[in-house]
Amino acid sequence: MNCLELTLYPSLTLTLLERRGDSYVKAFGVRKGLDASADPYLSGRWYDPWRYVGEVDSDVERAVRELLDRYGDCVGISISPGDEGLIFVAAFLTQNTAYHTNVLRWTHALFSRSERLDEIAELAPSVGNSYQLRRLPAALRAYLSARPKDRADLLKIPGVGPKVADLYLLFTGDASAVPVDKHFMRQAPRLGLTGRPPDKSYCARYDCAVCPLQSVCLRARAADKLGRLAGWVQTVLYIVDKGITRETRRS
Repeated sequence: MNCLELTLYPSLTLTLLERRGDSYVKAFGVRKGLDASADPYLSGRWYDPWRYVGEVDSDVERAVRELLDRYGDCVGISISPGDEGLIFVAAFLTQNTAYHTNVLRWTHALFSRSERLDEIAELAPSVGNSYQLRRLPAALRAYLSARPKDRADLLKIPGVGPKVADLYLLFTGDASAVPVDKHFMRQAPRLGLTGRPPDKSYCARYDCAVCPLQSVCLRARAADKLGRLAGWVQTVLYIVDKGITRETRRS
């Protein structure tokens, strides 16, 4: 994959794009027709991981620098300002399913019919019978009512756990968010980061910095040791765990 493809592959913005030849073009949400490679947000160029290397703890700095040397000039964090509602739909649907097989198919079916969240809530059960689609209407109604501003607000939405909340935050621009999924659990020990997945009951009551589980929670440990590189590191480790290789440099 080239650098744009590597940046888009893990990102929820991929649900808003359409492949046209060698290009990725905005098909849903704001700024339809925009070529992702020409936009600093969709291409991920707005985020420079090298800016935050000073926030990395010395315990993991060497391993993080190895990732930066390999991917730092290539992989960014793709976001799409103005499309937060559609990004929430995509994040919610990622639960326990294949992103590139099911979530992309479901979101394309939904967004092709409507981009209004209230209408998507009505349409979801007609797209498929998966539990993710069945639970989406209640989550969307809560999202529309609450208009969440932070992780604590997101975790109050029915069906939203720490991974979904952090996915949403990361791909709406919070680079300190760390979605702890199976890929991160497998790859994080390469950096010297170990721990268990975050516990929603604790996440709902505490910030990571003061949580009683911070010493054993992988999310809390990653956020503490990686700072604003945490989300980027998670993104790169997702690519690594998938066995995807870099072919060309981003110009």
